[in-house]
Amino acid sequence: MDNKVTKKRINDHLEYDWYKYLIILVAGIFIFVFAFSQINRTRDHEDVRFFVSCYPSRTQNGFADRAKLDMGTQKYKNYYRSTFGDNILRDIDLETQDPLGKEYGTLLQTHGMVSSDVLVLGKRYLDAANGGGYVVLTDELLTGYLLPRDINADGTESGLDIDDLEYYTTQDENGEVRRTGIKVSGFRCMTGTASVFETDWRNVEEYKKKYADVTDESKLPDDEFYLVINPNSVNIGGFGNKKSKKENCQALYLVNRFIEYYR
Repeated sequence: MDNKVTKKRINDHLEYDWYKYLIILVAGIFIFVFAFSQINRTRDHEDVRFFVSCYPSRTQNGFADRAKLDMGTQKYKNYYRSTFGDNILRDIDLETQDPLGKEYGTLLQTHGMVSSDVLVLGKRYLDAANGGGYVVLTDELLTGYLLPRDINADGTESGLDIDDLEYYTTQDENGEVRRTGIKVSGFRCMTGTASVFETDWRNVEEYKKKYADVTDESKLPDDEFYLVINPNSVNIGGFGNKKSKKENCQALYLVNRFIEYYR
């Protein structure tokens, strides 16, 4: 049998089978692009989203940039990593929405309740659900993760205690008090002329005029806001409903930083 490779045989082969090589080339490019996109895509546990309900403010928050810098410090690696895990975050997204905005209700449901790890909501929204649907803020969660603490030169720790903050609380069927929200409307950076997130509608001239003659308090906008954690987040360790690695607690670290920066 003559298997000798000649120029004529190569030309004949390419003339009749060129499309096969084209298919192989296109398929190879497709597989390469698909693999590259999968390797480089941001996974759920690498992305933390905040949904902050607040009135218009003149001050830019800069929260994401500041938090990313903090997570890249040696202090985080030496002190916080054992609690919150490695800095795996590729995206920190903080979205602010005016609770008096026309699309607020829709955005709260689609951006807030569905896809956000942490939310800041007005009291009436928590009242409507009796504080349910959010992570219960146990002593372990507060003291071990959420309350800002620091390590002193002598190795001791200092920082906030549970009673230093106010909470949204409810009672379960056994009469046990449950905390589900941290009150943030009293934080120094959450109201006033230098506020980063304005929580008092009276400081917004448009709303101050609009509600000047309203005397029924139930018809006035919210001026009491709470930070809550979505139990469906995959970045809150073992405190949520979804299965996630215990060491993936980066969303809890960002709550810790939120309190530290703005309280």
